[in-house]
Amino acid sequence: MDRRDNQQIEKTKELEEAKSETEDSGQADPGSERARGVSHFIEEGGKRFRMPYTIIRKVTFSNLDQNELIDIPHVARLQYRLLLFDAVIKAKVDYHKKFIRIIYNPPEADNIKEKISRAKLIEFLAGEGVHVSEAKENMEEVPYDYQKELYNYAYFPPSIREAPPYGWTREEWKKHKAEEEKARHRMEHPTAIDKILGRDKPKKKGSGFKLHP
Repeated sequence: MDRRDNQQIEKTKELEEAKSETEDSGQADPGSERARGVSHFIEEGGKRFRMPYTIIRKVTFSNLDQNELIDIPHVARLQYRLLLFDAVIKAKVDYHKKFIRIIYNPPEADNIKEKISRAKLIEFLAGEGVHVSEAKENMEEVPYDYQKELYNYAYFPPSIREAPPYGWTREEWKKHKAEEEKARHRMEHPTAIDKILGRDKPKKKGSGFKLHP
């Protein structure tokens, strides 16, 4: 083992010691993923999952020239081409309402995923024959919380309001549901009187439709 080998071994030991001290102190290497804030995790069911994005951007171009959108099949193809970009998470092109909405990963986003700038999107659209304006009345861009607005909505959607069946008013259906819940509770926890009167047995269900005189 020559002198150069000894120097290399000493240098490796110094680097390992410095790395160990950094980890113990809780300070990340400035060039690491952790230092750049890309290690964003969520916990579900006792397990940790990495979120690919945190705060990204949503831009809407409105008041478009319908002649440039051509027709609905052309709009569908344009929307598909937008989604081919790795940095575009969602895209919607509406022919009748004349707008384009894009959720994308901008260059300043705190992650290591593929990125694209708004200028590049505008350049792409112009190449497709659709010229958008960045004027205030024609464009709106806002921050987009990926976890809150996309992930949570997809996997933990808000409760859907139940509509009454045909022929029922909302008040009638609400009263009927309350009576059903009361009857179900009697069946699950019947009293002696309920058993004598037969309230602990299920009633024959109808079709759910009601005819008005």
